[in-house]
Amino acid sequence: MEAIVMPALGQTSEEAYIQEWLVKEGDEVEMGQPLLSVETDKAQLEVECVADGVLLKIVCPADTTVNAGTIIAYIGEAGETVPAE
Repeated sequence: MEAIVMPALGQTSEEAYIQEWLVKEGDEVEMGQPLLSVETDKAQLEVECVADGVLLKIVCPADTTVNAGTIIAYIGEAGETVPAE
């Protein structure tokens, strides 16, 4: 299982607003596939998947502002148990 964290999206941006998840829980995902669209104070962009697997859990939903380094989702094998928050 892999925890997906909000990346640091710029030298001055320490947080990002999650506009929309482009995949839903239970979807199979591939490395490099766009997972979600985010907005910083300077740009709008997509965050790409860092592993192959199944999107097990979205921790931070759309319409949420998240600090860089925060766990936003988990990717793993179908049926894996996600850690409690």
